Amino acid sequence: MLQLVNRDRATQGLPALALDEGGAQSAGQAHAEDMAHLGYLGHWGSDGSVPEERVTRAGGADVDFENAYCVTDEKTRALDPAARFPPAEIERAESMFFNETPPNDGHRKTILGKWRKRVGIGIAMPHAFENEIIVPCISQEFVDTYGTYEPLPTAIKVGATLHIAGTLSGDVKVGAVGLSRNDLPKPLPPAELNKRRFYPLPMPYEMFWPHGYKTRIELKTSGQSFSLDVPVSDHGERGLYEVSVWAQHAGEKDFAYVSLRTIRVE
Repeated sequence: MLQLVNRDRATQGLPALALDEGGAQSAGQAHAEDMAHLGYLGHWGSDGSVPEERVTRAGGADVDFENAYCVTDEKTRALDPAARFPPAEIERAESMFFNETPPNDGHRKTILGKWRKRVGIGIAMPHAFENEIIVPCISQEFVDTYGTYEPLPTAIKVGATLHIAGTLSGDVKVGAVGLSRNDLPKPLPPAELNKRRFYPLPMPYEMFWPHGYKTRIELKTSGQSFSLDVPVSDHGERGLYEVSVWAQHAGEKDFAYVSLRTIRVE
């Protein structure tokens, strides 16, 4: 799958990606197994998780863009730990992603992301019932790796002050730190998971910028390093809060996500 992804990127003059063997890989494998076990295709997990939540739990910190492929019959199956993954099925999955046409070409755009650096690949095979032909379930987790970040707690109280800090690589300009909020996740049945095919990255309810910008709390910067101490509260609401780091790539006017992590706020 990695070879196929890089082959397809090369057709558009884009650099090859390295295999992520950390958070993206672990999160992708867990999601592929969850889909294979329950027979669904989507970006929410059966525990209600979203891609960046799964990457965060697995120890990742970079922003994640997910492609997924699986059966959708909502049958519960055991996983086949001794399964062989037919190359033709792997090629078919990548071909379906890459050969999409506008306006329904979200998977293709994810593969061809200009600023991608690494990809984690999860793959699982459900155990077939008698006379069944089963395809492998696949999760591609593309990550933009542009910095290192100090750890965040897994959970805090509403209104508590959160320390956010890190250092970005020299090929991007430090931008801002953002906070967004989703509802706390809850388990979802396969029928609902199959309906949730599109997942947009959450937009912050507030962003914090360095000196020179109009901002409620100033983001402290020193070269490529940044830090921020901010009370976490979106009108006092509980939820799954998301901490984003924004940077500006060379030649770009806009700032973009380079890191996205989740934290439970109770």
